[in-house]
Amino acid sequence: MNTEIVIPKEPSFHLPEGRYRAIIRRVDIKPPKRSNGKEGTLNAIILYEVNVPSMPDYDCLARKVLPLDLKSGSALRRFLEGLLGSGYFSKRSNQKIDLKPILEGQPCEVVLIHPRHDEEKFTHPMVDVEEMHPVTPRMPVQQPQPETPVIPHIKGKEECR
Repeated sequence: MNTEIVIPKEPSFHLPEGRYRAIIRRVDIKPPKRSNGKEGTLNAIILYEVNVPSMPDYDCLARKVLPLDLKSGSALRRFLEGLLGSGYFSKRSNQKIDLKPILEGQPCEVVLIHPRHDEEKFTHPMVDVEEMHPVTPRMPVQQPQPETPVIPHIKGKEECR
């Protein structure tokens, strides 16, 4: 009997800065956790599964937390318009939308940054999703064109004399 077993990928939020392809894994709406027990403004929490080529053995995750506010110019609306387009919300003015079916499973590209890092308190920098965009097609790899072979000039019968 075979005794080998595959160890599942470890989840990691410790990702390098850069632009990566991602999939929106989950969208939640939750109140912020406060030490005084009072609930505040609701937050939209977007969890991403990020494809980081230098970390193939990890389940690379990132999240974005923003106040649940879709007024024109709000942080959440500007962030979501990066993926959905600038006219998405204005076309649906005064309508209810459910963010889960709109976003979950959606492929995208994310820009990850390390906005601050307190080395005395934390061993890894905080990772933030600065931007989210539609997936852009990659440029095809240019294959070198073979050189046109030089065909030597063959003398005709007239030239051979």
